[in-house]
This record gives sequence, structure tokens and C-alpha cells, in this order.
Amino acid sequence: MLRYLPFAKRVLFHSGPPVHLTLFVTGACNLRCRHCFHWREVREGIPGPDPAQVRRLADSAAELGPLLWVAFAGGEPFLRPDLPELAHAFARHGLAHLSIPTNGLVERQFESIERICGEHPDTFLNVSVSFDGPADVHDAIRAVPGGHARSCAAFSRMKKLQRSHPNLGVGVILCVTRANQDVLADHLEELVEELEPDQATINLARGDALDRDLLQVDLGRYREVCERKAELQRRGALGGFDHPMQRLVAARDRMMYAHIERVARDGEVESQPGAHLPCTAGTLSAVVFEDGKVAACEMLEDGIGNLNEVDWDLTRLWKMREAQQLRDRIRANRCRCTWECAQGDNVLFHARNWPRLVKEGVLA
Repeated sequence: MLRYLPFAKRVLFHSGPPVHLTLFVTGACNLRCRHCFHWREVREGIPGPDPAQVRRLADSAAELGPLLWVAFAGGEPFLRPDLPELAHAFARHGLAHLSIPTNGLVERQFESIERICGEHPDTFLNVSVSFDGPADVHDAIRAVPGGHARSCAAFSRMKKLQRSHPNLGVGVILCVTRANQDVLADHLEELVEELEPDQATINLARGDALDRDLLQVDLGRYREVCERKAELQRRGALGGFDHPMQRLVAARDRMMYAHIERVARDGEVESQPGAHLPCTAGTLSAVVFEDGKVAACEMLEDGIGNLNEVDWDLTRLWKMREAQQLRDRIRANRCRCTWECAQGDNVLFHARNWPRLVKEGVLA
């Protein structure tokens, strides 16, 4: 628990260095998922930063202050054979959490996971495998015959790695789309029973998509998936990653899903007194895309700058006038979206939420 104390003050004081960084390590991908919001970069196969650039990024982030959480995004992150080197760049500065989402279809992923966990036992590695419904639905969305079965097999193999790597968590990610919304809640329960994941992440299809029809989600169905996750947790069927903040994270997630649904229902946040959560994107978090562009989040087109122009020194961009102007616009425009990473931060790092978080996540 002592590792989290340096971040507690950011609940009251948001200004300062980022605590949460999302790094798109590659645009290359072995799939062409119909709901992918990043499909243009995937189509171009943008390679992402080289190891030297990532080291400079990690060093400059450490100069600003400690990072709580880094997420490697893509594309398919495990297509990079040097992924352990990129993880090392951040872990050597005492990183607490590293997250890597994956489709589970890259053979080298197992070697990479073992290296990251073995070389950095004090960093908790969260690998989450994506599932989009039963086999026929999943394979149709991801355009890969037999993909669901292969992802299940990869998941089971990852779980076996936990026997020798206690700093490894293996979860599932489910993205609610129009193509799977009627079957996803039941499939989540099937995955929990068959695979015994440590955690389940629920995403709502967002932004742009290769097939925009998949973005038309029935929010009642989205709520059904989120409530099924909560029910599985209450029953003890779905536990959580083995770290001291897990119960708090579970409480945060329940509040986050409810808020995302309010945001998705146009205007509902503005019509309910106190429902708006001021966004911390660009203040507590940042996103670095494959080409070096630094943005407040994945959803805003506005950027802070490009790391290629400052030798991948995040400190210089973070303190520039343009960065502060973007933060001011986010605050003035009452910016809101359904991106889970941003909304999770917004719930966790706002003091008004903590009485409920403590009651449901600590005292319960």
C-alpha cells in the first residue's frame, strides 16, 4: 500500500506530472476488427517509436514524477519483438502497473510476458485478452476463422505462467457493440466459468470504427453487461487481480460504468445536478501515439505537441503553454466522453467520490 501514497495527494491537487500514460507502441496488427477505432493507423501499419525514443520518454516522465500506470496500446502490442525492452524502460523507474491488451494470437507473447515478469518482479503486469462474444460472433467481428478458440487456448497458457510469476494478472476485455450486445452478458459469464479470469474489463464501442454500424449500441444492453460483471463479483465467481487496491478498483469500475452510460445518453449528465465529472485528461494522464503526437486522450483531436520535435522529452511538452491551454479548454468546455481510461481516472481522482469509494471498496 505504501507504493500508492505518493499518488493520494492528486485526489485534491490535480496539477502536476501525469500519473497515467498510454503509449501506442505500434499500429501494426494481425487482425482487422470491425469495431476498431484505431483502424486508420492499423491500415497504415505505423511502426511506433524505437526503443531509444521510448527510453527517453520514460526517463523524462520519471523526471516529472512517478508513473502509477502505463498502458501499451496498438495495433497488437505483442507484434513487437522488443516489447520487453519497452517495458524495461518504464519498470526500471519503479513503475507500479503495466497493462497490455492483446488478441492473444501472437506466439511470441508468452516469451515476452515471462521476460517482463521475471525481470521486473515489483511491476504488476496486467495482460488482458479480447473476446467479442461466442465463437461465431467473435470470429465474424474479428474476421479470423477459429480466432476465439485460439484466444481461449492462449489465455489458458497465460494463466499457467502465474504459477511462477505472481506479479502477472490475466484478464479479459469485452467491447460492447451492436454486433454482440445481445449475447455478451451471457458470454461474459461463460468466460468466467471456463477461463477463470482475474478481471474483466468492459468497454463501450467508441469514436470511429471500421464498421460504423457497430457503434449503435443499445445502452440497456451495455448496462446489462456491466451489471452481470458486478453480479459475478458479488457471487465471488469473478475475483480480481491480487493486489491491495483491487476492491477499490472494483468500486471505481461500478461508478465509472454508470457515469459512462449517463454520458452516452446525450445531455443526461448536464441535466443532472452534480453528474458532471471534470476531466483529468491532459492533467493526470496523457496519450502518446505511434508518430510521437501527445494528446490529452484518445478522443480529442487537439494535441499537446509532438515528441519528435523535442527529442522525446515529455517534460518539455508537458510544461509548454500549449499544454496548459488545452487543459483550460477541457475544463471550460466541460469535456466528456465514454473512454474508460479517462473516466476511470475521473472517478478515482475526484474527492467527492471518495466517501462512496471507501464505503464500497474498503469498508464493505
